[in-house]
Amino acid sequence: MSNQALSSYFELHRRYYRSVNLERDLDKPDAVQGYVPTERSAEALRRILSAIGDPNAHRSWTLTGVYGTGKSAFVHYLAALCAAEGSQVAETARAIAESAFAADSPEMKAIRNIPPSGLLRAVATAQREPLRWTIVRALSRGFEFFWKKEQKPDFWMDLNEWCFQAEEGNCQVTDQQVLKLIREIVQTVETDVLLIIDELGKNLEYAAHHQGIQDLYLLQQIAELKLEGDHQVHLLGILHQSFAGYSDRLSTIEQSEWTKIHGRFTDIVLTESPSQMTRLIGQAIHRTNSEPVLHSIHLQAESWFDALKDVLSEYEISAKVLADAYPLHPLTALVLPMLCVRYAQNDRSLFTFLTSDEPYAFSQFLKSTTLENHQIPTFKLYQLYDYFAEAVTGLASRLNLQRWVEVQGLIQDAKDQSQDVLKVLKTIGVLNLATSTGKFRATPELVALALCDSPTDEKGRKHWQKTIQSLKQKKLITHRKTQDELRIWQGSDFDVEAAIQAQIEQAHSPLADLLTTTYPLKPLVAQRHYTTTGNLRYFEQRYIDSRVDLQALTGTTTGSDGLIAYWLDTAPLESVPPRTADGKPLIVITVANLELLRMRSEDFLALKQIWKNAPELQTDGVARREVRQRLVEAEQLLNETVTLLFNRSARNNTCWIDGKLTAIESSRSFQSALSDLCDRTYNKGAVLDNELINRRELTSQGAKARRELIEAMLKNADKPRLGLEGYGPEVAIHGSVLETTGIHRQEDGVWGFYPPLTSTTVNVSFVWDEIERFCTEAKETSKH
Repeated sequence: MSNQALSSYFELHRRYYRSVNLERDLDKPDAVQGYVPTERSAEALRRILSAIGDPNAHRSWTLTGVYGTGKSAFVHYLAALCAAEGSQVAETARAIAESAFAADSPEMKAIRNIPPSGLLRAVATAQREPLRWTIVRALSRGFEFFWKKEQKPDFWMDLNEWCFQAEEGNCQVTDQQVLKLIREIVQTVETDVLLIIDELGKNLEYAAHHQGIQDLYLLQQIAELKLEGDHQVHLLGILHQSFAGYSDRLSTIEQSEWTKIHGRFTDIVLTESPSQMTRLIGQAIHRTNSEPVLHSIHLQAESWFDALKDVLSEYEISAKVLADAYPLHPLTALVLPMLCVRYAQNDRSLFTFLTSDEPYAFSQFLKSTTLENHQIPTFKLYQLYDYFAEAVTGLASRLNLQRWVEVQGLIQDAKDQSQDVLKVLKTIGVLNLATSTGKFRATPELVALALCDSPTDEKGRKHWQKTIQSLKQKKLITHRKTQDELRIWQGSDFDVEAAIQAQIEQAHSPLADLLTTTYPLKPLVAQRHYTTTGNLRYFEQRYIDSRVDLQALTGTTTGSDGLIAYWLDTAPLESVPPRTADGKPLIVITVANLELLRMRSEDFLALKQIWKNAPELQTDGVARREVRQRLVEAEQLLNETVTLLFNRSARNNTCWIDGKLTAIESSRSFQSALSDLCDRTYNKGAVLDNELINRRELTSQGAKARRELIEAMLKNADKPRLGLEGYGPEVAIHGSVLETTGIHRQEDGVWGFYPPLTSTTVNVSFVWDEIERFCTEAKETSKH
């Protein structure tokens, strides 16, 4: 065997690079061919198909499992079975069923429930969009494929229009219209509808970031929908993690609501056992026909099987399965599916690890590692940790957060240690994260074996055992002698969820006060007005509710030119005054979805108080890291929620400007309306092209220039430019305020101060008259 890269001897079967796409492959027989029903998929098939024709059956399911567990392949097979008799895809699917199941089996009995005409198969792959958009796309495609008659039903035009709008990203269809559409379709086609939403998690992610609980009620309504007659709707959503996993960034109350909705569904977990997944890994890896390589794999696999017999006996793993998974270390091949189930998220999956070009992924290992003369290098547990630490940016569930955060934090704290120390810590950490039950746990012996390419490497085992002993002495790891297990975390007794709930109950306050604390608003500048006039006018922004009398409302910020008030109350507004009580422009914006805003504000404030005041965090590093992470997430989520809900052009929000309801189409149009309001309100203000003085507070340079100019006005009124020379700031002020306006000019050969000219480009006559009126009407004299 030469020193060539492992990629010369091992590669991934190309068919594992391409997953099933339900929309694309719906009626392709070749995408069904080769499907092998497993015990889990056969059970799911029975449960779903037995509901057809049974008026009392449950008809809503979620199919849950991490990436790479065959969910899409199973659902594609299910959809193929539900196609019309005689179609090529249905014939292919039924041939597979007949070869896999006995004629009198429960599976074949369930399959015979499918009517000859088939079901209307409405399939869509969700995007990060409202749920109703995804459903409209599924129904449109499904009906078009099923309905062969030339005459289209009355709802066809609306369905087409909604589908087009959804694809364009601006669909106005409502939940009630979707439910009505489903009823009309079932009545028209006179058969059951199988509604399949692939990647339902993307709808849930959208709901978590945008609509909160409101967007999910449609799921509940469809799940509870019972139609008159023999034909019904069957809803199947495909998820990569539980509902709780998609809502883990939400407040505690919101998570509870999500759980209630998920309770309307029967959850079918399509997760194969670790041993089955390990065998699947072996099917994905193709080995060369090089006899020396195959012989070496066989010898090493036999050797590993003997060394790990006690561990492997719990997982029904044979020496052949270990050989098929090479060059994955046997322990890596067993641990990898466990980590994917617990910690993979989105497209971070078993097959992503095997096939992607991400840092530390398996394919990169094959390219960068060379085959040695005597044994094949293996992909070890510490390298698997590097992949997950680099690639997994989130967790499948908040339930796993505390353990993961601590393991990652402790390893990060030890980054200045030697590479051998880091390898040991990562290996123990991976085993701690994967399992701590039965014989498969981080024993000193197993950790040492996990770091060797061969179980017969006595020198290597002694080296790693010595390193483990050194780490125990340094207290970097602990050894639980009763269980003979090494650990790198101590755990935490601090219940973060309970602490959040206690804080929320203790600090209940009106939403306006709550947001003033958690998300204070900054002033907003009328940008175009500033650009065209040079006058920087800003509006104070604040939260109000029905405790405030709009007629007596005033700003709280000195010097503001107007007030933008956000109405955080369920009481409707009948009218709004055009001005505040002190005469400044008033804009009032009503905000919808207040309960979502309250929950996220309360969650953030509770975490902030816990982080600041909880004494347990002083001594509990695990809880401290979790609270810190939760606090960052809660703040980000609150920011996103405020940005979304305070969108002045949002459909559910209304805007009162100048006492009138005003339609706002975008942020730009609101800025334009703001400047228009300033133009109308402050239309007689002086427009002076000089940034030095056109401000509320002068800079030190501006104050000095003003002083020098006033001195020149008192001493040299009879001189051109007041006797000022050069191009200093005092000269610039003279030019823009006194010279351009004509206040300082020459008449009849004499320089002096006169009322401003109305014929100049800068007209300050109104300001001059007001100043003059103020001075002439002043009657009182100073007492001193």
